[in-house]
Amino acid sequence: MIALKSHGKTALHIKESSLDKILSIYPDESLTERQVFVEARQTKEISFSDLKKECETLSLPWQLFLLKPEKLDKEIAELDKLRKSKFEDKFIASRDNEGKGVALRIADRLIALQDFARTVVDKNNDFCGSLTKIPDHERAGHILSYFDIDPESLSSGQKEKTLGYIIKQLEKKNVRVSRGVMNSNKLLPIENNIRSTYRKSSGFVVKDNKVPYIFLPSEINDNETPGRQILTLFALLTMIGLEQYNVYIDGEFETRIRESDLLKQAFGIASEVLLPVVVTEQLEEPITDSVRDELAEKYMLTPSAIVLTLQERGLIQTKEELQELLESIQRKPESSGASHKRTPNIDTSVKKLCGEATCADIIDGVRTDKLTGVRAQYLMFGYVDKLKFEKFKANVGL
Repeated sequence: MIALKSHGKTALHIKESSLDKILSIYPDESLTERQVFVEARQTKEISFSDLKKECETLSLPWQLFLLKPEKLDKEIAELDKLRKSKFEDKFIASRDNEGKGVALRIADRLIALQDFARTVVDKNNDFCGSLTKIPDHERAGHILSYFDIDPESLSSGQKEKTLGYIIKQLEKKNVRVSRGVMNSNKLLPIENNIRSTYRKSSGFVVKDNKVPYIFLPSEINDNETPGRQILTLFALLTMIGLEQYNVYIDGEFETRIRESDLLKQAFGIASEVLLPVVVTEQLEEPITDSVRDELAEKYMLTPSAIVLTLQERGLIQTKEELQELLESIQRKPESSGASHKRTPNIDTSVKKLCGEATCADIIDGVRTDKLTGVRAQYLMFGYVDKLKFEKFKANVGL
């Protein structure tokens, strides 16, 4: 037993087995190795102030540690049940696969947001499975028409702005989009050891017949450029249309399409949306670096995605051509870390992580007293933070 101390006195005892269960909720984060908990095991005590501070760092509800064992077991069992209803075990991240796959903390946050969003959406989403009912050559067009996406918007303008436009169009039809945020607003843990766990976090879909959710790594992974995110977004949207949810897309998406027929199919549909076949039919061989770069500049695809698209369409036919076109891509120099982006307002970060439509639903729920402030904080932050909540309310006019 570990004594929980408050003002020098023992407030209650925490079973070591309960401590282990709580810290194992997110095995990919290696929370059991945190110094505070290692010392608690050694000394058989922990102060309430240290526990609260550590929970704030880890974005964990400290109230979990106060639950009776039977209540804790019930909470964890319910969490596992929800996870298994959405994902197969082999797609869940763990310590062994270095953060690849679906990160459990992010999955839990999206499941909670999705369950809330379901309460304000009346009917099933017609897009789910719709691509299985139409011929292959009509699927890209169906995506554009269903979500009322202007094709011209995909061949002009800044990629970051276009990404925002696409997300808005998807959310109008109740496909919610969450973007991973990693800043001092602490909607996800930013402690260095844990932060590194998320660096390989993947894009994935949380299935639902009313409000399917797409997760984009965005700020979590430095390699997630707007062009890469747009491709990932359409590929994951394709998965929803095909009702293929047990898959994740990581930073090696372009190379993994050779290993998976499903990923190859998703890449084909997504790239047809972003670079129509009628455009590439007019190209002459051999494909040069300048042609590749011009296409990447005009269309919402990265240079490497352009190359692989052209290969899939038979315009790059030899391994030598493919290798040369990939190796000659000018890589942007990696950031030295010397410059830091200004932390956005808390409401901006919440809109990105929760999805703008779900954030609007949360605000409306609080305003109409259909949603308690505590519940809203768990949805937005993952734990209760009254100061952060007051800042959020002030920014959105609550």
